[in-house]
Amino acid sequence: MSVNIRKYFPNSPILSEAAMVESFKHTRAILTNLKTVLFALTPSRDRLLYLSSSAAELYGESVGVLRDHPNFWLEAVHPDDKAAAWMGLDKLRVHERDKATFTYRLISADGDTQWVCQQCRLISNEAGLPIRIECMITPTLPPAVPSVRHDIGNAVFTATADALLVRDANTLDILDANAAALALLACSRAELLRQRLSDFSARTEGFDTRAEAGYIDAVRQGLIQRYDWLVAPHYGPPRWVEAVSSPIRHAGRDCLLTALHDVDKQRHERQQQGVYEELVERSLDAVAWADTGGKLHSLNQAGQRMLRVQPEVVGDLFLTDLLPAWAQPHFLQTCLPLATSEGRWHGELALLSRDGRNLPVALTLLAHKQNGTMRGYSLIAQDIAPYKLREHRYKKEKESLEADTLLKEKLLENICAGLLQPLTQLRLLAELLEKHPEEVARALPHLKRTVGQARRLVDASSEFISAGAQRDLP
Repeated sequence: MSVNIRKYFPNSPILSEAAMVESFKHTRAILTNLKTVLFALTPSRDRLLYLSSSAAELYGESVGVLRDHPNFWLEAVHPDDKAAAWMGLDKLRVHERDKATFTYRLISADGDTQWVCQQCRLISNEAGLPIRIECMITPTLPPAVPSVRHDIGNAVFTATADALLVRDANTLDILDANAAALALLACSRAELLRQRLSDFSARTEGFDTRAEAGYIDAVRQGLIQRYDWLVAPHYGPPRWVEAVSSPIRHAGRDCLLTALHDVDKQRHERQQQGVYEELVERSLDAVAWADTGGKLHSLNQAGQRMLRVQPEVVGDLFLTDLLPAWAQPHFLQTCLPLATSEGRWHGELALLSRDGRNLPVALTLLAHKQNGTMRGYSLIAQDIAPYKLREHRYKKEKESLEADTLLKEKLLENICAGLLQPLTQLRLLAELLEKHPEEVARALPHLKRTVGQARRLVDASSEFISAGAQRDLP
């Protein structure tokens, strides 16, 4: 006798037990053939609750080995897609979503790569608490590549303020440029497409093909490169730009997108600032910069040498620490307020060296403001000690010269007084001889003695004056 097992009841949608078993086997076979994998995880994702046998074929490992690694599915994700896959599963727990679907590349144990779609669902109990995460991984086709837009001059490309250029990654031919690039290079689109980027480089500090080769190789490897470039447009002076090149895909081929940002003004300002800083550092005068509270931020090398200050302690000093105690009240009550109100104060003061010496200086205090707001103070001190020493020497020499002049005047007075008596005697003798010529013989010795006395006095005075004149000669 043969027995036929009914697989289902024709008038009832409920399958019989045999039909259910056969249906399950059939479904299982389909899942196996399609490499569809089912597995379940705890909400914390640290333990595997269930794993279908089809995982062995999809992942290339036995089910026993895969069960020992709850995150086996994440370990097989392509490195470039791993972050996206992990974040996709995080949406269930962090963002409290019931379902999540994401696509990624899966690498099996034998090295084969294929695209899969993973669907995840969060299962909760009656109290609303999550109890497990159910996942289904199904092989799928690669994501559709978006259609290439041949009109690269889209709204963003056209309206951006920076100059944009598109070049072929292999030949470096210019394929397109926006209006800002044409304005920067001062040429038409037709002229630009017939030339190379190196044709617009200045000869002094321009960019040629060999200089740009290293950057281009890095961009071809997927790295964004940034470098400065001196543009020589067809009309007008050269201008500095910052070139940022990145890889893009356009019209089915690898290209380079180069953005040119005009930094000519900023570069010249940096160069000018560098010149100012060099002047400050090379200056023979002490130059210091302090904030609005008077705390020092910098002191040039001349100031450090003058005040015997080590570079590492400059930031611990205030402006008043550079002055002796006796000069600080005048500085705080007069110099600083005048500089703050008028922008500048200049005068003579003294600085205090670390060895205790007072150094006379010509001090200039400048107050720096921006839009009416104080930014800080700068101090310029010129050493006037040599000048003060010369002034002191000049004063002493002047006093000595005045004393010598007074002495000469007194000497001349004395000489005149000494000559007065012999000259008077000669005058009397002359008058006496006029009246009594017979007395000439008797008056002759007196006359000789008086003339000799006068001659000796005149010779001594002349010798003394000549010696003083020689001494005063330079």
